Amino acid sequence: MRIGFFTDTYTPQINGVVTSIRLFASALEARGHEIYVFAPTPKHPDDGTRVVRFPSMPWAFQPEMRVASPVSIAALRTLDSLGLDIVHSHDPFSIGLFGLNVAWRKRIPYVHTYHTLYPEYVHYVWDTRLTKKLAERLSRDFCQRCDSIIAPSSKVEAYLREWGVDVPIDIIATGIDVETYAHPDPTRLHALRARLDIEPDDKVALFVGRLGREKNVELLLRALWHSRHPRVKLVLVGDGPHRQELEAIVTESALEKRVVFAGYLEREDTVAAYHLADLFAFASTSETQGLVVGEAMAAGLPVLAVHDHAVEDFVIDGQTGRIVQALPEDIAHALDELLVDDVTRARLATGSKARSSAFSIEHQAEMIERAYESAIARFAPRTLIRRPTLPRFRR
Repeated sequence: MRIGFFTDTYTPQINGVVTSIRLFASALEARGHEIYVFAPTPKHPDDGTRVVRFPSMPWAFQPEMRVASPVSIAALRTLDSLGLDIVHSHDPFSIGLFGLNVAWRKRIPYVHTYHTLYPEYVHYVWDTRLTKKLAERLSRDFCQRCDSIIAPSSKVEAYLREWGVDVPIDIIATGIDVETYAHPDPTRLHALRARLDIEPDDKVALFVGRLGREKNVELLLRALWHSRHPRVKLVLVGDGPHRQELEAIVTESALEKRVVFAGYLEREDTVAAYHLADLFAFASTSETQGLVVGEAMAAGLPVLAVHDHAVEDFVIDGQTGRIVQALPEDIAHALDELLVDDVTRARLATGSKARSSAFSIEHQAEMIERAYESAIARFAPRTLIRRPTLPRFRR
């Protein structure tokens, strides 16, 4: 198949959506398909001949994100010669809507992955009940125009059905490159431990992700303040708009010696970070999947998380980690228990690594391939809208 990925989020930006696109593109190409990516500028050294860039500019509310032009001459020229079999969008914005128009005009199926629970992100614009309801309605209206939806978790499917979406939905999580996260580079591991000032006696709780308010990292800091373990350090890998506020909380709580802001790391160093940690800590309840949770499990880390249906698709309480209430005291208590009990932590780590194989990128790519085939099989081309013929009247 020739598959077009249409996305308003792509490299050089680093986030879960970009990771998902790149993993699925690589795995589907390994299965013999041709993947073409339509994304906003700026260009990236890894682009290759199958990446087409749309002119774009930074978004005022979040400069790391891009606002793309709704039309690209280069994209139109490329599409004329491609003969795509299916359009797969990853954002409902400019380039995603461009892809919808392409699908309608070429009379091919339009599949959309609902990566982000947009009502949980309205605080970046205007956080009110009205704006959340508007985000729900816009999400519903957009999804209703699609031929099928891919939901990264059962949580996303439940929300979409609740909002009134009745098109076919396939639950397919983004796959994990299990082998990559299972085997760190010893040299990078040693260098990263020295760079982050991790002593041999230190216990490390690791968070990986964007430092945005919706990730609830502040709750992890509050839990660390309540922790009674004398040698625990919380390492935060990632960056984002909420970092300054988090640094202020660290200072106010006198946690400077117990919190490490590692910033963005290269992929190999991120793998090393998973392997220098003793457990993975995650407090977000806005996830559609929580890809970093799967990566941590592939690295053999037990996961300490708060109740959230997306995360609980991965984490089984008592088998691969601990699921607790979103309270600082509860997180701190579970953290202390896990860091003291080496036997339980090792058992959970073994279960975590075993479960990660069920979410390998190879397995998930096979599932998405079947979803494409089903979308093509049941596709009924839309009738192009024509101007109605008016009756003629004789005098």
